[in-house]
Amino acid sequence: MNIPDQWYHATEDPLGLRQLEQIEPQYDGWKDIQSTLQNHQESQRRRRYTGGWLALAASLMLAIGLTVSQQPTSTQLPNAATSVPGLASVSGEDHVSALIGLSQNMEEQVKNLRQESGSMPAESAVYVAELEDLIAQVDSELSLQPDSINLWGQRVNLLLDLAQIYQQQWEIDYGRMASL
Repeated sequence: MNIPDQWYHATEDPLGLRQLEQIEPQYDGWKDIQSTLQNHQESQRRRRYTGGWLALAASLMLAIGLTVSQQPTSTQLPNAATSVPGLASVSGEDHVSALIGLSQNMEEQVKNLRQESGSMPAESAVYVAELEDLIAQVDSELSLQPDSINLWGQRVNLLLDLAQIYQQQWEIDYGRMASL
């Protein structure tokens, strides 16, 4: 095929960019973008780390608050079957019975909090279902080893996490009602 010379050059450089003079860019912003992105990722990591510690502290405070609220008042006579002894001065069997008592108290608290809370976001509902599955797994292991301090401790910790979710949801619902 015989293509005229002017058309051949037009198809190789249709905008005529070869005629422009070459220049070097003076500023490369990619290093600034990369450092900004790295700083943002580092701050997110620190925030998650701090949030984890705050969640742990909140769980401990919730556990302390729930056990203190279950202590008998001075007008009530303590019942030997339901009182939980201090863990520092008891034997291994007493540790297990103390954890069993705490587990029973936590179950009652979770039951009450579940009844008082309203609707729940899907993420929280999924987390609640996962915690309840873990509690069921620990319960099945407890049926084989009923005197395991570790298993009872795991059960109490899972119930604390569950109670914390319901408590947070109750606080959100209460905040919404208070703002009306």
